[in-house]
Amino acid sequence: MNTSDSNAIISDADRNQVAQEESMSEFSKLDAIMEPTTEAFINQYLDAGGVPLHVMNSLVQSYEGLAAMANALDRDIRNAYNSTSRAAMLGPISRKIIEGFDPLKADQEFSKTQELPGYISEMIEHQVWRATIYRLSEQHPRSEMLGAALQKIADNGFQAELTSLNSASLHTHVFYSLLVECLEKIVPVTDEMLNERLRDLIGTVCRSEQTYFMAQYVLAHVRQRLGPQAIGLRRIEEELETYMLDNYDRPQLAVHMRLLLDGRVVGGDDAVANALVSIIQSSYAAPGDVKALYNHYHGALASGQHVPLAHMLRSERILMPIVVQTFGHLWEATLKNEQTKLMDVYLWLLAYATLSVDDQPEAVDQAQLNQLVAKMKDMREMIPVRPIQTTFNQVIRKVIEWIHVPVLARVVLLWLRDVISYDNFTFYDTYFHSSEVPIPLLLLEEIAFRQPLLKPLVFDAYKESFESKVLGFIAEKQIRLQKVVINRIAVLVQLDYVLPILHYFDSQAEYMDQSVLAYFIFRTLAQFEPPYPEDFYQPMLQLIERAVGGIKTLKEKELVVVEAFLASIDGDRAKKLSQLLPSEPSQPLSANVVR
Repeated sequence: MNTSDSNAIISDADRNQVAQEESMSEFSKLDAIMEPTTEAFINQYLDAGGVPLHVMNSLVQSYEGLAAMANALDRDIRNAYNSTSRAAMLGPISRKIIEGFDPLKADQEFSKTQELPGYISEMIEHQVWRATIYRLSEQHPRSEMLGAALQKIADNGFQAELTSLNSASLHTHVFYSLLVECLEKIVPVTDEMLNERLRDLIGTVCRSEQTYFMAQYVLAHVRQRLGPQAIGLRRIEEELETYMLDNYDRPQLAVHMRLLLDGRVVGGDDAVANALVSIIQSSYAAPGDVKALYNHYHGALASGQHVPLAHMLRSERILMPIVVQTFGHLWEATLKNEQTKLMDVYLWLLAYATLSVDDQPEAVDQAQLNQLVAKMKDMREMIPVRPIQTTFNQVIRKVIEWIHVPVLARVVLLWLRDVISYDNFTFYDTYFHSSEVPIPLLLLEEIAFRQPLLKPLVFDAYKESFESKVLGFIAEKQIRLQKVVINRIAVLVQLDYVLPILHYFDSQAEYMDQSVLAYFIFRTLAQFEPPYPEDFYQPMLQLIERAVGGIKTLKEKELVVVEAFLASIDGDRAKKLSQLLPSEPSQPLSANVVR
């Protein structure tokens, strides 16, 4: 035997000895037989020449049966409390997993195969263990294994659970799948549902500078590819931007990113970018900033040069400061703009922002633009500030004409809110007598019909009147006014603005007279027929529960409407509510029962 062979034999023996010692060390750990890695160590030990009996003895000696004891304890607790819930045991186990988790070791194991351990896949199928993974990912947001686990959770259809996680947005592959999921939910919804779906999107996107910028980049890219067909994406972009401006500790960041995506850089020689940032940050359209914008847009249009996109002019944070400087004196005397020489500049910018189209900014019809400017000048001169009824009636025809233009409808809406609410709703004290509909409320209704995007603001105006406490009104007259307002709100319901209204009345139910709430329920139900979608009938059942006493006082024909609704809903909740109401004869709509 030569020296090299001897060294080889000694080396193999040493390696076998190390393998046996490592394996025996694993076997001696508490409840080693329960560990998923034990089988691999048994094979390693036997391949290294270990004695099988030693394996058995070591595993038996280390066995305490903690898992079995935990199951027995869980069973005893559930039996003692006659419960099927396993929360008493699963909660502590989850906390122990979180306390003992080693992200470095987990990532080292994951990096070897780039595959998740089998037990992770099993955990993902159960909500309690998914919640444990979420908590771990929040504590260790940079963990590669946990990032892969989040992706696996998203792939398995649980994206909705991830939208509230900060850590999910740190992993690009997870973030994009969540972004797609949120956008897919937004696409088919109506205006009334958009705000609720946007909350999920905001929760996913507006967690960091990086995710916000990525989302805005994706939306801008898609919008540019689709052209005019993607007009709805602009609103989503603006909602995200508004949230960042209102809630982020560096609000100018959102503005800079928006301008950067539009090819503009703040802080240099770009007068337009600097003017836009100034207006947004100060919420004030200063004459110098407005003049800079006018020179840029008007100059390019007049000279036939390339006209920049005007969508930033239509941004709420740009447009409204200009509107306030132009028309603010109609609802607040202190907002009167003394820069009369610049008024044509303000009016031109508003007109151009209204008429321009992003994909063809230079295609604005000059004659149409001049007509709109002239119309706004007439509006400034003709609208009376807090008028008496006679003066108010004289401008109604012109007001109806003006509200066909979106920006002018917004001005009229602000003016009407001031007319109604000025000096603690003096308008109602003076002109509301019994059950007649005040003209300002009818004009608000017309605005909601002509300009669907203003329905939320119209509802805000209705809420002000509904919640008003008019001096000199006895309780009965105040209730009559509330019912008049409810009749106008019912028109908003007809215009598919339903869920925000239901949520509002649910939140205010404890503060209002039950007869008023019952009247709202009747007026709303009278406009619909079964089958009812769940997101309508569930909040409506909640309202009926709150107003049973008031519903009992409804007129017979009104009560029949409520009973017919309850009869069309299949479920114990509706049946119990129906039993609480007077047993007036009604025709159950059995053919249309909601399942």
